[in-house]
Amino acid sequence: MTYNILEGGTGRIDPLCEVIRPAAPDVVVVPEAWDAELFDRLADRLGMDSFRADLPGNDRSGIGLLSRWKIRQAVNLGPLSTAFTRGAISAVVENGDVCLGVVGVHLHPYERDSDEVIRRAELAALWPLLDDMAKMPHFLLGDFNAHHPQQHIDVKAAPSSKQQRIKDNGGRIPRLAITDVLAHGYIDAHAIGRTPAEFEQSFTVAHPAFRVDYIFVPGAMTKQVSQCHVIKSPMTRFASDHLPILADVKLE
Repeated sequence: MTYNILEGGTGRIDPLCEVIRPAAPDVVVVPEAWDAELFDRLADRLGMDSFRADLPGNDRSGIGLLSRWKIRQAVNLGPLSTAFTRGAISAVVENGDVCLGVVGVHLHPYERDSDEVIRRAELAALWPLLDDMAKMPHFLLGDFNAHHPQQHIDVKAAPSSKQQRIKDNGGRIPRLAITDVLAHGYIDAHAIGRTPAEFEQSFTVAHPAFRVDYIFVPGAMTKQVSQCHVIKSPMTRFASDHLPILADVKLE
């Protein structure tokens, strides 16, 4: 699962738990885990192992990892490259003899071409740091703040601030960052078995116009993904401005 909890989740730990717990994910990447103490309480309430990463000196850069499996190792990738605008996580979780790699990101936001340049630079910095992940099943997931090349976007349904930025960008919505991920051999789990018209939006909860949250798997794992969907429940509108994304994957 990937679930952006909105500015640290302050004051919303109960609805966040009520969204996450019924879904029973084994692993959750948590963008905007800004509040370390609240994130620790969230992990404790859910009974999950945890790791949190941020950029030194940036208290709005936190990203977290929750896992029912033991976190064997975890690294904050953020300080390893000046290209990263937030913390990023590379981790290995284990359940008995089974190991799984998890890479969690929260890329730079906004809809201008100049913003897409920053996101593409973050991804370019990420690839050399993931060589060891190629040796095991793994996921790349999080809030990419980026748009699939085939995604239909109803700009009129977007918040006014986003409409204005798209207008200022000549009406263009940049789509190269996700194209880069796909070109690197990853598969968009949500797109498996769906036409672009069937893609589900994850942002915002109030104005679901965009799909910016993704779970990617290596091409070799495509057949192991049984489904990947947006979670909508009565509590999601109280918990965050993003909807969580959940993938069901059979590990072999």
